Amino acid sequence: MPSVTGEIKAEFAVRSGLTQLAHKYHASPLKIAKTFRYENETLLQDAHPTDQLGVYMMDCSPGLMSGDHYEINVRLGDGARVFLTNQSFTKVHPSEAGQGSTQRQTLHLEADAMLEYIPEPLMLYKDASLAAEMDVHLAAGSALIFSDVCCPGRTQRGEIFQYSRYMNRMKVWHGKELIFYQNQRIEPKTMQLSAPGCWERETHLGNLYIFSDRLKQRHLEEVLESLAKLEGVDVRIGASLTYKYGLIVTVMGRHAWELQLALTKAWQDIRRSLLALTPLMVTK
Repeated sequence: MPSVTGEIKAEFAVRSGLTQLAHKYHASPLKIAKTFRYENETLLQDAHPTDQLGVYMMDCSPGLMSGDHYEINVRLGDGARVFLTNQSFTKVHPSEAGQGSTQRQTLHLEADAMLEYIPEPLMLYKDASLAAEMDVHLAAGSALIFSDVCCPGRTQRGEIFQYSRYMNRMKVWHGKELIFYQNQRIEPKTMQLSAPGCWERETHLGNLYIFSDRLKQRHLEEVLESLAKLEGVDVRIGASLTYKYGLIVTVMGRHAWELQLALTKAWQDIRRSLLALTPLMVTK
């Protein structure tokens, strides 16, 4: 593993009834820019609004350069509720031959913790190479909602699938049991991405991952029914339950904003049906 060139460590805990940033460490160019407090309106009868802490991460560099390695570690203590995002697209610049960029993210959620991690899209420039890894550790009653959107390059400059390689691995544990494993590898120069059954005419890919031991078949059905009514976007949408405690919504299209709109709709639906919370109003 390359030496770390940017790092964030953050631990959250419930103190005096409120989620607090208990510990943080960051190494330039990554940093925690600011935190702020949300008050969630609950849909449960006679229930009081629930506290949630919003956290913005910032990269004060142009993005991931050749040979860069980012480490992001986030831990939520029992009952902590956090909304995590970043301020702009994650940009991956051209890599020298044999020396790509790498990123490792590790998330730990203790009992009854909730993390909504909704970063801005990933932008892969021409000749970029990125290997990304995410390890998620869930305890009983915890819930993770995580989205990712991958762009094929700066499309206004004609950079469509001109990056060298994109590798994306994700593992999720519930307790000591591995409940989800994804290993994706895209090499545009060696793959026929426009072939039937592959990307075809689409260029952008987005996913919404929901993991909770409270997920049921009805949550999938409600999301699919809601997304079937989505208007104003030209996207392909699919959703399914995973082997255990997971639901994934996948969207393909030709514009990042369309994917974000569809994934946000699914996110809002899950907030209502699974978490009994109204949509989180996020401004940047």
